[in-house]
Amino acid sequence: MNILIYRAFLYIPVGIAVSIEVIGPLGAALLSSRRKIDLLWIGLSALGLTLLPWGLDSHGLDPRGVLSALAAALAWGLYVVLGSKVAVHGRQAVASGMLFGALLGVPLGLSQAGSQLFEPWVLLIGLCVALLSSAVPFLLDMYAMRYLPASIFGVLLSASPAAGAIVGWLILDEVLTLVQWSGIVAIALACAGAALIGRKR
Repeated sequence: MNILIYRAFLYIPVGIAVSIEVIGPLGAALLSSRRKIDLLWIGLSALGLTLLPWGLDSHGLDPRGVLSALAAALAWGLYVVLGSKVAVHGRQAVASGMLFGALLGVPLGLSQAGSQLFEPWVLLIGLCVALLSSAVPFLLDMYAMRYLPASIFGVLLSASPAAGAIVGWLILDEVLTLVQWSGIVAIALACAGAALIGRKR
């Protein structure tokens, strides 16, 4: 999931990539639902997705970034479905997940960097990235899934697209159009609505 979303960041703005990625957990929640109100959230998220390519560049979004973000969305959806089942195992689940991730990630790193991957400064940076981008967030996710109602977790998740866009603007100087911001807001509202309003019924 992380490798795919970081690859998406190479080609499309962070806020747009995260907006596409969050469709994964939203889709996972909606697929298991049979409520009519959920059609509204599906429509709102679809509207948001159609607005995202309307940027300053007439060429639209780079397909490599969009495909990477869609693949990350699929991985995130699977993570939410499986994560709720293993959340009871807490730290053990995160440790197992990190080991599995390392088995996938290290060969990719070796193919890109070779033996330089094992230089002390690279290992130190890699450890910091692993802690900040995976181990600590996923551990907190496990505790959140275990103790928070699904509706609250979903509402908090819905802030991800806007947070990504703000971070992209502040740190990377990524400028989005008003139409793209509208798409991000539509997707965030769909996530919040599906999590909060849908669960009350």
